[in-house]
Amino acid sequence: MLNEQQLQNVKSLQNICEQRDGILLKLNDDMLRMPSREEHMDYCHYEEDQLIGFLALYGFGGQLEVCGMVHPDYRRQGIFTRLWNEALASGRLTTASSVLFNAPKASLAAPEWLKTIRCRYSFSEYEMAWQADQMQEKSTEVQATSVSYRPYEAADREFVLQLYMDGFDTDEEDTAGMLQEEAQSSKRIRSMIVYHGQTVGTLVMDYDTPAQAWIFGLVIDIAYRGQGIGRSILMQMIRRENESGLQPHIGVETQNDNAMRLYESCGFRSYAVQDYYDLRL
Repeated sequence: MLNEQQLQNVKSLQNICEQRDGILLKLNDDMLRMPSREEHMDYCHYEEDQLIGFLALYGFGGQLEVCGMVHPDYRRQGIFTRLWNEALASGRLTTASSVLFNAPKASLAAPEWLKTIRCRYSFSEYEMAWQADQMQEKSTEVQATSVSYRPYEAADREFVLQLYMDGFDTDEEDTAGMLQEEAQSSKRIRSMIVYHGQTVGTLVMDYDTPAQAWIFGLVIDIAYRGQGIGRSILMQMIRRENESGLQPHIGVETQNDNAMRLYESCGFRSYAVQDYYDLRL
């Protein structure tokens, strides 16, 4: 786990890279701060006491995601390659079921470096922010009294595992690991979606980014889809977070047209794209 000074150094370097490159990096500040964060997950390169390179591994169940950065004035010196080789030498990646590199589509440096290792493009994800004036009224929206939500409980575990396998085609072990990691985070809160008293889905709210509330992992039981439940719960989350002074955000794969239409009808608009690359170990 990084200490407070190191975390401040990471944030400072992130700000420099984002401003100079015109990008948004997914560095998952909440996960970097977890007391339970394992060893060999964070790699730093300093020159004259200044952090100029950083690479982090993030565990989502059995899957690892990789994200990092190098100060714009120090690129093309092999710094990120050194950090990557350190991560490889640690043996941490050999325990992962899969490894994904995350890179902003707007980045010019990331694709060039990714060509030097054994990886291939996998998918892209829109990052979307809610805009009040973009909401579309729907006369067929399910009444809020029919759809509600409640806190996640340990007894919901098997149902969530099944929802994620059916809805996202995820591995049971990966999802179980993700639930375990959520339980250790104070900024990720899972809720269960209820329809006429029946638990029919789940979602996660993430409060890692100041002034933002991120909606993740929204999935409805296949037997209850097409009834407006997803839209109804989204609107409830939007109203709740907006009234508390937070701007709702959500991510969606660029190929998921149905989800895109739903999110746009609720007032979300895309502002950035993140690319993901699958590493072949």
